[in-house]
Amino acid sequence: MKVIRFIVFACFLVIFIVIANLIHKNMDSYEAVTITSPFTYYNIITYGNNDIKTLASLSFKDSLDSLSEMFDIDRAFIANNILRKTIKIRENEAELVVFTDNNSIGQITINSSNNTDVFLENVLSSLSSNNIQLEKYLLDDTNGNTLSEVYTHKSDTYKIIITKTYLDNSDSLTIDYVNLNIF
Repeated sequence: MKVIRFIVFACFLVIFIVIANLIHKNMDSYEAVTITSPFTYYNIITYGNNDIKTLASLSFKDSLDSLSEMFDIDRAFIANNILRKTIKIRENEAELVVFTDNNSIGQITINSSNNTDVFLENVLSSLSSNNIQLEKYLLDDTNGNTLSEVYTHKSDTYKIIITKTYLDNSDSLTIDYVNLNIF
């Protein structure tokens, strides 16, 4: 009799562990999906093995189906298109632009004109702390005034270009993450 009780108890324990594991996995996947839903970012660049993996939680490996859900647009209009969405980086507004070809993402761009000095400093320090070396170029006008600062990094699969443009009344910052595998 004690053996039967032990077997029944063990079966209930195993079933409880399986159910708890399923609930935990569903909660983890739900949390991962909701990262991009509100389009508010604190760390816009994701790294792995000292390499850039995503910009604004978008990877070149994202499917066009997931893009259609993110941008709330029909799947038929995703291919060979330019998708735009207003996002927030911390408390500042920016624009996310995604360029697609037939079946993949060709380029991811973030444009911002809010608090560009702090935004640029955060991005550059983040890249530096992840051992990503940038080349810096300055573009000047004929009077020697700086028009823009351009920072670039190229790997085998992508190129990142960060451009801070100095305008008359305001500055703008653009981050381009280009997929070199489709060009």
